[in-house]
Amino acid sequence: MEKWLLIDTLDQVEAVSAKLLSAKVMAIDTETTGLNPHIARLRLIQIAVEGHVTVIFDCFKLLPEAMEEISMILTSPSIKVFQNAKFDLKFLRSEKIAVSGWIFDTMLAAKLLRTSGGPRSAGLASLARHYLNQTLSKEEQKSDFSSQLTTRQLDYAAKDAEILLELRHRLLDEIKKNHLIEVARLEFECVYAVASIEYDGIYLDKEKWLTLRKETEQMRADALSELYPFIGYPALQLSLFGDHKPYGSNVNSNKQVLKMLGDNGIHVENTSKHSLAHYDQNPIVVSLLKYRTASKALSSFLCSIPGQISNSTGRLHPQYSQIGAWSGRMSCGGPNIQQIPRKQAFRQCFTALPGRRLIIADYSQIELRVIAQISGDQRMIGAYRNGDDLHKLTASLVLQKQIDLITKQERQAAKAVNFGLVFGMGAAGLKAYAEENYGVEMSSTDAEMFKKRFFMAYKGIEAWHKELKKTKPGSSRTLAGRKHTYSRESGMSARYNTPVQGSAADILKNALGMLYVKLKDTNTSIVAVVHDEIVLECDEVEAQKTALLLTSTMEEAGSRYLKDVPVVAEASVADSWAEK
Repeated sequence: MEKWLLIDTLDQVEAVSAKLLSAKVMAIDTETTGLNPHIARLRLIQIAVEGHVTVIFDCFKLLPEAMEEISMILTSPSIKVFQNAKFDLKFLRSEKIAVSGWIFDTMLAAKLLRTSGGPRSAGLASLARHYLNQTLSKEEQKSDFSSQLTTRQLDYAAKDAEILLELRHRLLDEIKKNHLIEVARLEFECVYAVASIEYDGIYLDKEKWLTLRKETEQMRADALSELYPFIGYPALQLSLFGDHKPYGSNVNSNKQVLKMLGDNGIHVENTSKHSLAHYDQNPIVVSLLKYRTASKALSSFLCSIPGQISNSTGRLHPQYSQIGAWSGRMSCGGPNIQQIPRKQAFRQCFTALPGRRLIIADYSQIELRVIAQISGDQRMIGAYRNGDDLHKLTASLVLQKQIDLITKQERQAAKAVNFGLVFGMGAAGLKAYAEENYGVEMSSTDAEMFKKRFFMAYKGIEAWHKELKKTKPGSSRTLAGRKHTYSRESGMSARYNTPVQGSAADILKNALGMLYVKLKDTNTSIVAVVHDEIVLECDEVEAQKTALLLTSTMEEAGSRYLKDVPVVAEASVADSWAEK
């Protein structure tokens, strides 16, 4: 029997369509001439189904004429099995080939199973070896698929599709055994959205970005000038003799900076922002932190990001790892859009095109709401059900003061208390956290008092903490059932944090999967995702309607898991990302 059937005419496509359309499960793989769907081309589509030879479509010879016939096959009711589906989906979209229906992504399934005995690597060769005890050669993966195809290349291409059928059976058994059906569902539904986000990208105003870069370079230069009297002016040659070495102008040397600080009466163990927080009014520290802020912005974002704008689309196309952290959170790179500073100067550079608007929505206090659900704390649940301001409530409880008399500063301190103590922070940690992240100074005595009163007020959270401390579980589950196994080094903070952060990630992914379906036939794109925030780009005339759709979808997605706590999403219609 032949290993595969190469299809390179429209008549041949029609001849195999009936068999493929009748399959309940089809495994799909692609071979391309590169990794970027906006530059490289789709060469092969391999489809494997039970009881039939693997079909290989030669896209160079078939497209665009066979686009509709292949789309019909890939939009059939069958389950589509991919390895790293988002890659294939983007290339299929680049050729206007439609895909719909249930997806089973073996790579995502394997990542879900990493904490249940699966291999750390989710590459196809690793999965074949671990789950099927098969050795899968990947030698042809980097071969040239843009020229005359060889038998070795076609054998390789066919095998990559065929093995997915067998691999799905094994992975599905493991997913069922480990009670991961629900979380697998939301990951598989979300993959369509992630592929779409990467393909569509986000627009960056290069002129605004260049202006910001120049301003930041000037800020760095000014800060350096302010530091010269303390660190020494630049010298062409340093003396090799003498008891003391001059500082020169190396403010990037922690050792030299530490000595310079000590010489000026600032005695700290290290030069971290946390250590310097007590001296943040000192002009030396002010200039040093300004220099570091500018230097980091230039090296991490301002200098590198313009080079990542696609020449083909004029947009940035960040790459998202759908299960980028053990908690289930996404990570991002190329560029890391999730790490763009929240300052207006940065985010105003990300804009909608003329005639379009950005819709920016985030969840209100989603992690605290998840904690209320997990812990069952009745006071916190009641506050959310009544629409109360939780931070004001906490301030009232720990300060023992009427809620309508709480000041803005006291509410800010309560934010530190809420977000710090629920994750197991001690009094000393709370004191430092409040100062560094919220600009709130509190004494050690106050921090101890706030901690004591907080747990007296929120008995459900106190009971949840005590139970975790008592049992110190080896694993945990999110509200969607995502499993995490703790290492020996994992402390209590991880046990408080992981199921909460993971549940928030599950909610966001559920929203993305639902959004993709609702936006599929519209002119609206999902252009960015940052943990609890989703950014859309739509036609201006559809902006208000789209904002309502986004918030209602996000709230519906959260209500699937937060049964006792209302979910709130808030949206803004904007010209730039800075306007939320």
